[in-house]
Amino acid sequence: DRTPLRYVPFRCRGGISVSITFRCDGFAHCPDGSDEEGCRGISLVEGPPESVTVQEGEWMNLTCRGTGVPSPSVRWKMNGKELLDPVCDWVSEDGVGHLACKMRLIDSGNYSCHLVNPLGTIDVQPVTMATVQGNPCPKGEFLAGEGSAKSCMKCFCSGVSDLCHKADMYRWNYTMAMNDWKMRYATWDGKGTLKTEQDIQNFSSNQTLYYSLPYRFIEHQTKSYSGYLHIPLDTGEETPRIILMGYNRTLIYRNNHKDEILTGMARIKLHETNFFHPNGTAIDRIELLIVLSYIDHFLIEMLPKNGRYIPSEQSIVMDSASSYQRGIGKAAFVEECRCPVGFRESSCERCDFGYNRAFVGPPMGLCMPWEWHRERYVPPSTTTRAYHYV
Repeated sequence: DRTPLRYVPFRCRGGISVSITFRCDGFAHCPDGSDEEGCRGISLVEGPPESVTVQEGEWMNLTCRGTGVPSPSVRWKMNGKELLDPVCDWVSEDGVGHLACKMRLIDSGNYSCHLVNPLGTIDVQPVTMATVQGNPCPKGEFLAGEGSAKSCMKCFCSGVSDLCHKADMYRWNYTMAMNDWKMRYATWDGKGTLKTEQDIQNFSSNQTLYYSLPYRFIEHQTKSYSGYLHIPLDTGEETPRIILMGYNRTLIYRNNHKDEILTGMARIKLHETNFFHPNGTAIDRIELLIVLSYIDHFLIEMLPKNGRYIPSEQSIVMDSASSYQRGIGKAAFVEECRCPVGFRESSCERCDFGYNRAFVGPPMGLCMPWEWHRERYVPPSTTTRAYHYV
């Protein structure tokens, strides 16, 4: 019964009813005070086991039982964080709580039971250590790829976790016309100066001009890893220069292999073997994923026609991945991580609500609570300040 507690009645001795949430809360809501009679604190009757081992894809079932007046509600946490995972289901009734989870490789961890009623809380000990078996790769790696081409790949997880597995996602596309009104244009001096405008007429014809891709192609793009970027080309044109900027890094595509040029289209794989540092040195998968975690600028060189820059009317297409789009097959190289508190998304690349990025620790920094930022960066003041966070 998932009826909210505020709608569950408690019948007073005199015959009227009040919400069960008023039971034993320290205030008499019944005229005769019967809602505050017979109250009793929590006692543990049965706790979950100290450890449990399950195979990947099997169900883990835990039970926690307590007594008290009113009967305690049973809550579950994993690694100290409220359990909100959609692969788990739980129920609490009359002091008995059941947890059922269909376990994935990233679900290994500590599961704890907590009994709560108005008179107090019990954090049940011991905490259950759950181990999921079935990963053929060493710790900190996951099995990526398709068919016989599968291999172990190191977890990226933004440098904050080593629990990951291949995400159950499907490929799909971002598509937009190159002359769309949302497209911006830019010049770059090869160092640090980047000028971006929405009107192409603001640039002189003697500058190297770039398309600056808009919102849907930038920012959080780790799910595009190992996907393809399709750029329209005219007959005889070579693959244009591509520049990715993010997290104070600049990566450049310089591969002009003819086998990547299809009929009127350049097909470029978003893979570390196709991108380099500006000085020509190679990068690894981690560096590419760091930039894809938050792309500040995504530039594609415009190729002039008869000495003029004219935006193409054709469409640019970029692969991504999603759990609900099923257009072009399974994503074979996208990871899903078990993120620590404060992080979210498949590679822990985004900060959870109530957290902001602080550039300490890993290359991408850490997600710290707002209170940490306020205490660290707001100087002490005798003036009382009111902070409102949304």
